Parts: sequence; C-alpha cells; structure tokens
Amino acid sequence: MNNQYFCTYNVKGIHHPIKRKKLLSFLKKDKVQIAFLQETHLIDKEHIKLKRDWVGQVYYSSFSSNSRGVTILIHKAIPFVLSSCKQDPEGRYILVHGTIYGMHITMMNIYAPNPPPPSFWTKVATELEEFRCPITLLGGDCNCCQDDSKDRSRTDRYRNKSSDTSLAKMLDDINLIDIWRVLNPTARDFTFYSNPHKSYSRIDHFFIPPHITGQATSCNIGSIHISDHAPVYLEIAMRCDIEGPRRWRFPSYLLSDKDFKKKMKEEMGLFFDKNDNGDTNPEFLWEAAKACVRGIAISYMARRKKVLLLKQRELEAELKAAEFAHKSSPTRTNLIKVQTVRAALNSVLNEKASRSLFYQRQR
Repeated sequence: MNNQYFCTYNVKGIHHPIKRKKLLSFLKKDKVQIAFLQETHLIDKEHIKLKRDWVGQVYYSSFSSNSRGVTILIHKAIPFVLSSCKQDPEGRYILVHGTIYGMHITMMNIYAPNPPPPSFWTKVATELEEFRCPITLLGGDCNCCQDDSKDRSRTDRYRNKSSDTSLAKMLDDINLIDIWRVLNPTARDFTFYSNPHKSYSRIDHFFIPPHITGQATSCNIGSIHISDHAPVYLEIAMRCDIEGPRRWRFPSYLLSDKDFKKKMKEEMGLFFDKNDNGDTNPEFLWEAAKACVRGIAISYMARRKKVLLLKQRELEAELKAAEFAHKSSPTRTNLIKVQTVRAALNSVLNEKASRSLFYQRQR
C-alpha cells in the first residue's frame, strides 16, 4: 500500500513571492504530496513558477492576477501519469485524470462562486461523470455548508439555503460523500472565519466515493493562519499495482452462496432470453456471457462487502454493550447474550477472511 497525503487550501492569493514561498514551505513541512489550491490569483506564467522545490507537476486554471485561479500541485516523488486535463476559462475548477501506481484516479479542484448557483454544481457533476473512475476526488472551497447545525458556529446569520441544497443534491446524484463528516460524525470544526459576521463555517471539503471510505485513513482540519481559510488534509491508502492489471478470476467461494446462485440464475436466464435468438454467433455469445457473469459477480460482491461491513459494526457495538451488561451483572442470560453476539460476529469475520484469502491467492 502507498499512502497519499492530499491537502485542499484556499490560499487567498499567492501573487507575492514571499507568500508563495511561505506556502510551499508550509506544505512541504506538512508532507503534502498533492495540493488543491484555490484563489491563487495567478496568471498562466505565474502558475508555472510553482513548479519548484518539491513540486514536480502543476495543473491549473487561471483567471486574473487579483481573483480566482485554481491549481493542483503534485510532488515530484509521485508517479502521476496524466491522461486528460480539463481547464475552466473562468478559473473556477481544474480536473485531471490519470494513473498513480497503475491505479486510475480523477482529481477535481473547485472554487465555487459565492453563493454557488445550481448551474455551477451541474457543471461540476457533468465534468466529473465524464472522467469518473474508482478513485475520484473532488476537493476545494464550496462556499456553502451542508448542515448548518454542525458546520456553522452561528445559525442566526443570513445564508443561501438553496446553495446548500444544490450541493447536497449534486453529491447524491454522483454518489460522493463528505469524508471529513463520515470520519467525524458528531464533531464541530471549521475551515473559514468571517470577520463581518463574526462566525466560523466549514466550507472547504474533500468528497470521495463511498466504496473507498475504508482507504481514507484520516481527514483533518488545520489552523487558520496563512489565509482566512484552514487547510484540510486527507490521507488515502492506495494499492501499488505497478505490475499491471491482474487477470480476473471467478471467486469460487460464491458457489456456496445461495443468494448469489439464485441471483446468477435469474440474471443469466434474462441474458440468454434476450441475446440467444438462434442467429447469434456462438463465439460472440460466449464472450458476452462471460462478461455478464463477471459483472454480476463484481456487483454482488460489492453489495455483500457493504452489508458485511455494516453488520460487523452493528455486532461490534452490540457485543460491547452485551459485555458491559455481563460485567455489571454476570447472569446466565447476559452470558448467553454475549456468546450469541460473539458467534454472530465471528461468522461475519470468517466470511470476510475467506474473501481476503481468495484475493491473496489470486495475486
């Protein structure tokens, strides 16, 4: 595994060389490998000057020397190979798609208008969907919150509620989650301080697909000092697949899964009813059938993985409560409860271990 350390930061202008140097030194000290910067206030030739010291690659969208501008800085030690780059002439976003350690990744850095209109989120969603891949990161300054009660220090101030709703709808449409909130479900912390309103808010974010939540090892908010925003840090564990893609093998443990066999029988029945009309080339039909089996298996495993993870968390919480009850009152009833929950949890862990062993043998 290779852990990648990301940072999103509204820097409020780095036109002055001293502030630019201070920022790069700060990011280096914090061991940032990929930085999403907003409000750079740099034109093209000045953005290029950011390629110095630890920075090996620079991707940017400029607007003017006194407003907007976004850039993605990539450490020279990170083997990022670019496939596509989408720049915004308004300096509101930059999107790059490529590979790191053989893994496809899409990164989009945004600086939303204040307040952001629904059309902005529609544009963001459209661009992201074009380059969507298993590891998709959307980061930046959204200029709005999702939950006032948790993300604002004061809720009695004017706000544009439609902006918050539009952001939430966009995230739901493209299936991205606020990873800081997932890792800190009840915490209150903020990334921006408004002097006029004398209030804090959390408007700087990283959004990722739910299926890589387990790879996000940490997401933290820094201090407000270089600009009026705080940096947000995200650490993601990425598998090093530099040896190239592996040949897919059917997971044999699914053959003992009754639900899977029922699902496969139904889906393949529909497949052959639709595609085997007597005139179809048998070779083409066979290749298509294999692709269909693979798709069904992958989809089923993904859903099953989510179910197992949720079940594990529920049982762990239930076991903790049962053990506490038994320690407080060591009755036979409480002991049986502990043993029952423990057995159920072990069953889930055994299934997860079997899945893991299969993939280890496949490598």
